Amino acid sequence: MKAGLINQQSSDTKYCVRYVDRFAINLSAKQIDLHKWITEMTESDYLSYSPAHIAMNSYFKDGMLFMTNVENICTDLVVQHYELKFCDTAHVQLYSARSDAYILRWVPVIVGVPWEMQISPTSTNTCELVCLIGADYPNLFLKAAAWLNGLGGWFFKKHLSREGRAFAKDIEQKFRRG
Repeated sequence: MKAGLINQQSSDTKYCVRYVDRFAINLSAKQIDLHKWITEMTESDYLSYSPAHIAMNSYFKDGMLFMTNVENICTDLVVQHYELKFCDTAHVQLYSARSDAYILRWVPVIVGVPWEMQISPTSTNTCELVCLIGADYPNLFLKAAAWLNGLGGWFFKKHLSREGRAFAKDIEQKFRRG
């Protein structure tokens, strides 16, 4: 059974990119609780997933999870202001409608950033973590500039591959212990 990601984006978002990858987990999907994993993530956990990760903080307001992540993306710095949009034991959807991106560390722009993960069973005792990341640019010029500056496909694919493997490993370790 393939996971069905929501892949949120507004109807006026024409200039977006999305990347999806899958990562094996040697546990039954029933053993994993993505809601617990994302809400209990610490800054130390976040920093361990990728050398591009600089800082992370999360908090609850009126029962809603908010998370701020800071990442180095090639020559750009991105500060993501995520809001948990949907969450259950097998599916987490976060979206940062107003991420602060600093091109070459100087030029500030606002982009939308989706982050979505889902657990999909592959057998009785195994599953896969399906991850989606991307960017929603306000115009074609910024999308093209980001692509040329390294925020395009190559970086996203490499970053997703690295952090997705680390997410899957961490999930497997935390939920294997029960």
